[in-house]
Amino acid sequence: MEYDLTRDILPELPWEKKKNEQKTQQRVEIFYFSLTTCVYCKKGISFLQDNKFNFNLMYLDKLDLVQKKAIKTYIQSKYKLNTRMASPFVIFRLDGDDFISNGYDPDYWKSKLR
Repeated sequence: MEYDLTRDILPELPWEKKKNEQKTQQRVEIFYFSLTTCVYCKKGISFLQDNKFNFNLMYLDKLDLVQKKAIKTYIQSKYKLNTRMASPFVIFRLDGDDFISNGYDPDYWKSKLR
C-alpha cells in the first residue's frame, strides 16, 4: 500500500473521532497518531480532552503492518522528518497550514491551540 504525496490523504485515514460537545468552534484540525501503550500518548490525549479539543485519533499499533508502514512512510516523506516518527505524532492544521509535533510537547501545543 502506498499513498500519493501530491494529495492530502489525512482525512481519508481510519480515524477515531474524538468530539467534545462543549467545544462549538475550533480553528485548528488535529490529527493525532498514537500507540496504545505509550504513556506520553496518553498524556497528550488527556491534554486535548482536558482542554476540550476535538481531534482525530489513530492508534498505529492497532493497524496491520502494511498499513502502518505505509502511513509512517507517507508522514516521514510529506513532513520531511529527519528522524523516525515519534509517539505521539501530532499534526495541527490551522488556516491551511500544517504544524507538526514529533513527540509530546504541551508548551508547543498550547502555542498552536490558542
